[in-house]
Amino acid sequence: MGLYDFTFYDLIERNAICFKEKDAWFDADDHRTLTFSQYKDRVDQLAGGLQGAGIKKGDRIGILGKNCLEYFLLYGAAAALGAILLPINWRLSAEEVCSNLNDCQPTVVFVGKEYQDLIQGIKEKLASVEIYYNLGSEGGEFLAFDSLTDTRPELVLEDISTDDGFVIMHTAAMAGRPRGALLSHGNVLCANIHFDAIFDLTSQDVHLSLLPLFHVSGLFMATMSFHAGVLNVNMSKFDAAKAVQLIEDKHVTMLFTFSPILGSIIE
Repeated sequence: MGLYDFTFYDLIERNAICFKEKDAWFDADDHRTLTFSQYKDRVDQLAGGLQGAGIKKGDRIGILGKNCLEYFLLYGAAAALGAILLPINWRLSAEEVCSNLNDCQPTVVFVGKEYQDLIQGIKEKLASVEIYYNLGSEGGEFLAFDSLTDTRPELVLEDISTDDGFVIMHTAAMAGRPRGALLSHGNVLCANIHFDAIFDLTSQDVHLSLLPLFHVSGLFMATMSFHAGVLNVNMSKFDAAKAVQLIEDKHVTMLFTFSPILGSIIE
């Protein structure tokens, strides 16, 4: 790392020191919780496993699945390796998923259980993908996610700069097919700082994470919260009654919403 470089993985290391045993992530589906120090440990284990599987700096890591703890761990692991995360919109058709994956040539793809039939149907067209893993704690047709961390391989950190690529977000395809927009570590961290200042976030805030992590709004809401030491309370699927209960139980202070979602919460 250069003198003025700061990456998302550096942020993970900083938070593990500054916030230690404060909760960083709560998954409303299965009630799994990680502190900031535990998050770093899990990221290091996952990054070491991916490195052992041959993933290196610059490789793309595809993800097709709903928000979950493993999804956010992959953001951290990609940052540690200098790999580039490629989150795919699960609302797309099989043809569109295939197009977006082939556009960015991922080496590995993580797939949620509900989308594995879709991927099975297009695997022969995905020439760049060498290996598939299940996404999440549930089983599935592909290699187990936990197989990457069972052996606890040692992580060899890469030399990564602020300007290195971190995430590819596909555009809305207003004219033709979507195009992959590359965000650097610096892009994400500067956005975090910008939004943290606007919302005056502190580590005492709590964020109810409703938006999908394949969307730039979902990404920045989660990462800016993490940046400020805020607890991310994750919902993989919106349910108004459950959201209201989480807001009360977890003392939520912030969420990004749209009129229909907000209306259903108020009702």
